[in-house]
Formats: sequence, C-alpha cells, structure tokens
Amino acid sequence: MFKNSVDKENIAVMYLRLSKEDGEKVESNSISNQREIINSYVKRNQITMVKEYVDDGYSGANFDRPNFKEMISDAYDKKFDTIIVKDLSRFGRDYIEAGKYIQRIFPENGIRFISVNDNYDSKSADMNDTHLILPIKNFINDSYCRDISNKVKSSQKIKREKGDYISAFAPYGYKKSEENKNKLVIDEQAAPNIKNIFDMKLLGYSSKAIADELNRLGVLTPRKYKESQGFKCNGFQNIKGGNWSAKAVNRIIENEVYIGNTLQGKSITLNYKNKKQIGKDKEEWIRVEDTHESIVSNEIFAIANTMLKRDLNNSRGKDKIDIFTGMLFCKECGSSLIRRTVKYREREEVFYICSKYNKEKSCSRHSIKEETLIKAMSKIIKSYIEFNEKLYSKVQLIDINRNLKDNQIPILKREKAMTEELLSSLYLDLKEDVINKEEYQLFRKNYMEKLTKIDESIQYRLKRQEDTKYKIDENKSWIIDINKYKNLSEIDRLSVVMLIDKIFIAEDKTIDVRFNHTEELSLIEEMANTDKTRVKNNIAEKKSTPTNRKLKTIHAIMNKNLVNAESEVCYG
Repeated sequence: MFKNSVDKENIAVMYLRLSKEDGEKVESNSISNQREIINSYVKRNQITMVKEYVDDGYSGANFDRPNFKEMISDAYDKKFDTIIVKDLSRFGRDYIEAGKYIQRIFPENGIRFISVNDNYDSKSADMNDTHLILPIKNFINDSYCRDISNKVKSSQKIKREKGDYISAFAPYGYKKSEENKNKLVIDEQAAPNIKNIFDMKLLGYSSKAIADELNRLGVLTPRKYKESQGFKCNGFQNIKGGNWSAKAVNRIIENEVYIGNTLQGKSITLNYKNKKQIGKDKEEWIRVEDTHESIVSNEIFAIANTMLKRDLNNSRGKDKIDIFTGMLFCKECGSSLIRRTVKYREREEVFYICSKYNKEKSCSRHSIKEETLIKAMSKIIKSYIEFNEKLYSKVQLIDINRNLKDNQIPILKREKAMTEELLSSLYLDLKEDVINKEEYQLFRKNYMEKLTKIDESIQYRLKRQEDTKYKIDENKSWIIDINKYKNLSEIDRLSVVMLIDKIFIAEDKTIDVRFNHTEELSLIEEMANTDKTRVKNNIAEKKSTPTNRKLKTIHAIMNKNLVNAESEVCYG
C-alpha cells in the first residue's frame, strides 16, 4: 500500500524482473540482489520508497507483464513520481518499447526514471544521455534477448532430436523421471485409464461412449488430474465442466507417446518478442522412436486408430457391444454395413445391410443374418489359426538374414568400383591426348551421373532390405501371439479386431476376409516353403508386388472358407 501521508514529491517505487533468459547471470540479477542495490541507492539519495513491483519469471522481450502493467496504471494515477530499476535490462529488452516509455511516456506524465547501474537519472540527464547513449544500451539489451532466444531454440532442437522430452508437462499417463526430467516414466495411477480407453475402442465403443463411461466412473480429466497432483496446468487445454469429451479421447488414441515414441516441435513461436504459436507441417515434426516405456502395444495402437478412422457410432452399453462394429463392408460399393434388428415371424432377428442402399438405394441390400455371419467367421478364423500354427513351426527354421540377401548389391558395388576407376583415368587420357577436352568433359559428366544412379540404387536396396527384415521380425512374433487364439471356443469382439482388418460381404452372401499382416505373413510363408536360392534371387521382385495382390497360401485360406449364407432377406 502507498503511504498517503508522504508528500508525492520524490516518492519512488522499484521495479524488479527476472526470467530464464538471464542465463548465467541469474544470481547477479536475482530479485533479492536487485532489491538490495536499489535500497542502497535510495538510502544514499534520501528517496522515499513506497512500493515494489515484481515480475518473476517474465521475459523482457515484451512488456506484457502483470505487475509492470499495474505500475504504469499507478503512474498514470499519480501515486508516485519516480521509478527505479537496477539496470535497463530489468526494465525491458525491447529497445523500441523501452525508448517509448523512457523518452516520451514518462516525461509527458512527470515520471522520473532511474537506472542505478547505468548511472542514468532522467532528472539530471542531458540530451546526449537520453537520446543517444540510452537507445544504444537498449538496443544492446534487445540484441542480447534475440541472441539468447536463438540459443534456446537451437538447444531445444538438439534435445528433441535426441528424444529428450522438454515440454513443461508430461502427457497424461506419464510423469517425468526423478533422475532425468527429460525422460518419461509410466504414471502407475493414470496409466490404467489409458489402457482402458484403448480397450474400449477395440471393443467397439465410440469416442463419445468412452468419454461418457469415464465421466460415469468419475475418472479425472488430464487437466484435473494434474491439478490434483499440485501442478499449475495453464498448458493443458481447458475442458468445459471438467468432463471428458470425444475430442479428448481421440487425442489420446492418436498420440504416439503411448507406444513409446516422442513427437515434438509441432509448433514454433513467431519471434522472440511475440510468443504466439504457429503450427508446423506434420513432415517437420521431430519424431523419435522408443524413447520411453510404452503403455499399449503397437498392434493395439494401430487397430484402435483404424477403428477411430472408421467413425464408429456405437454408444450402447458394454454388454451390448456389436462384435462386427466397424469391420463389415459391402463387396461391391465399399460402404460399411449397418446393423438392423427386425421382427421375422414373431421373433427378432439381427441382419447387416449395405449403408449406401439404406441411405440412397444406389446399391443392393447385401443382407446377411448375424447368426449366419458368426458361424461363418468362426470357421474362417479357425482355419486361419491352423494355418498360422503350421507356419510357426516352419518360421523357426528361417534364416532371415540369408534369405533377404540381395545379390544385386555386390554387383552394383563392383560396377561402382569400375566406374570410379574409369573416372580417375580420364585425366591421364586427356594429358596423353587420347581424348580431347570436349570428350573429357562429356565422359566425366556421364561417369558422374552413372555413379549417382548406382549409389541411389544401392541405398534403395539396402533400405528395402532393412525394412523387410524389420517387418518379418515383427510378424514372427505376431505369428507366435496368434497361438493364444487357437483354443477359442467362440469368436468375440477382441479376437475379431486383433486378427482381421476388414470383412467384405458380397450380394451372393460370399464372405471375403482381409486379415491383418497378410503381406508380411505371405512373405514368411514363401520363404518357408520355397527353395532358398530362388527366394534370394526373387525377394526384391516379390516385395515390389502391389499390396492388394493376395499371395498363394493366404488366398487359398480365404477361398477355402468362402461361405454361402442362407438367402435371408432383411426387411426395414
């Protein structure tokens, strides 16, 4: 509070500021240090100090600071006549704005301005001090702020590329490690909620239904949870009413952080003076894999996001989840099939029909009874599991490194060496007049272009070889995981989504199933059953086959189990 009994002549306030941009000078610029220097000055000069304004943790790059604004408002109200700062950098580092206050606003309002360490006092300063020396000092402070900003950005970029997590708050389900603040560790209290969200998505719940269930259970939103842990959560998006929403659920399902990956650098500030965030293109994001322990598997993450893209609308209770939600499609038009319950001869029966037909009658019904579909899919899945059991026994004998060896790579390397030798001999041919200057230039250009193409071909083949090995390694473990379904007595929602990508229903009731991992499993099967020498020679060609081509064994499984359903007609 101001001391009203004191005459306003020579009544002063002090302004103190500190931010992270002060770097190594934090100690010398500390709030207590600034206060001590100013108090010593006012004591020597018999100035009455009535109040201090402190902005701790605010950048000097702009003047959008709460206590600075309050001080200026009080200055306009004539509550004091003098402002004292330790130095000009504490007042602000924007030389244009600082100059506006010191050279125009303060003089116009009769405010005396003192910067102790700069030996500046507007009451005694001459024209040279105010209009020459002071602007130069402010400009230097501005440049320092810009330099610090660039150094911080560069340092952050390096940390992001290393996979260090540098955001202020850990994502929901994680917390920052006590040993390393740039490392994420699983929050055992919140992680079960993340698993539950993914599980419900796989079971066929819409994102809204998941949000409703979380609200019913009283699960705190990410923001409310962080606040309950004692964090100030200005960085979290405020959810109206503190309730879960479909949007909040979607953000979690789409976030790769839950499979152990870190995605950062999604936005950038306009400049060091304007902190407004601008979104960057997805290609510019910094993505680092396996930076921390995952909460859900890659498989579950991929399937959950597939279900999310299919825009599921099932909001019913858990005990009424439809096994085939988001899985059924019309063979002819590609539209999804929708579930209809109808009365048929005084009993209720469930059918699936083409959504395009239901909406605009531009396709045919493609109706199939749910009971018939379940029986057919049980047979198909049983055959698929039997196939994978047999494949598993063969997989153990596969030498992936040997089978994936590309014989073209050594040939290309030899060709590269020969071309480099020819290139190096060109100059000698020119010196000995075997070729003229024009021929030299032409040959050199051709050889350089050839070397570039050879290098590109080698790198392409090596990358393809590496990618293929990764896919096969991943799917060898997938084949093993499939075995857990071999004793399945009846199909359920989880077994369907884990094993199958899409189910197509034709008008003649034919069922065509697209399993997960079909391409990679087919490649493994080819390796296991084909002469290895032939595989070595043809592996590159097989991997270049379009993904929609069904390889022999997988195709046979699907054909063998095509089911002609009863000619039921769905009414309504």
